[in-house]
Amino acid sequence: MGMDDARVGHEEEVDVGSVVVLDGSTVREFATDEKAFTSAIDKMFASLDSNGDGVLSRTEIRPAFERLNLEEMRFGVPVTKTTDEVNALYDSVFDTFDTDHNNKVDLMEFRSQLKEIFLAIADGLGFTPLTMMVEHGGLLQNAVEHETKTCYFWPITN
Repeated sequence: MGMDDARVGHEEEVDVGSVVVLDGSTVREFATDEKAFTSAIDKMFASLDSNGDGVLSRTEIRPAFERLNLEEMRFGVPVTKTTDEVNALYDSVFDTFDTDHNNKVDLMEFRSQLKEIFLAIADGLGFTPLTMMVEHGGLLQNAVEHETKTCYFWPITN
């Protein structure tokens, strides 16, 4: 019997992301490469558009907002908010995406807002290399893969 057979109650390893080293130039180059950025954004939009009507409702886009971890933090700890406060936060972000205020986010609005977010992330990162974990299939991973010559991956499993 091998070592793996002797483990009792072990859980299957799940690949949750990669540790990467990047700076603002990695994110900026991805955001300004129209073909690569548009392709990644369009795939994300399609995956969120659960009813296939070509626009995102508040319900459809909420999971993407939740993955962004928009919670206010103090000393690394989330500030407790009521359900109404959390809903108001997500409604506010939706309203920012919904630039024509028709209560729907179309593909052009989605692309435009995410490009602004990525350019702001690039500005915030600057040129100091940062080590961070990125979610598989996430937009930051797409940015890193776009510039694989300057970034290195180490799989993270749990």
